[in-house]
Amino acid sequence: MTVKKKVGRKRIYLDPEKVRRLAAQGLSQKQISRSLGVSWNTLNRNRKRSKDFNATYEQGVAEGLSNVTNSLYEQALGGNTTASIFFLKNRDENRWRDRVETTHDHQLSLSNVLDSAKRRLIDITPETKKITKTDNNG
Repeated sequence: MTVKKKVGRKRIYLDPEKVRRLAAQGLSQKQISRSLGVSWNTLNRNRKRSKDFNATYEQGVAEGLSNVTNSLYEQALGGNTTASIFFLKNRDENRWRDRVETTHDHQLSLSNVLDSAKRRLIDITPETKKITKTDNNG
């Protein structure tokens, strides 16, 4: 009886806790992969293969975001003006954004623009005067 060998590469399993910790530090998937010495595809395969692994990764991302948000919030409450402005612009952008968008309801048509230009030209065109020849023989 012959034993069949498995075809393909051996699976690489990653430590979910290390991945969570790195994700919590704000590293991208590519940076996490490099840090662990594997390719991005290996990290992605692990995320697709295991819901628990993916949930751990997502938890790390959420933890990092939560930590930074809390730190920003504490700095804003502590009187850091820059942090306050940044926090407000991102949390209530309708009232705290830098620029105000203005919309115009004007509809432009080429014929209207040309007609207007013609009227302006007619208004500034000087009247023509007829020059007559006068006789200088006295």
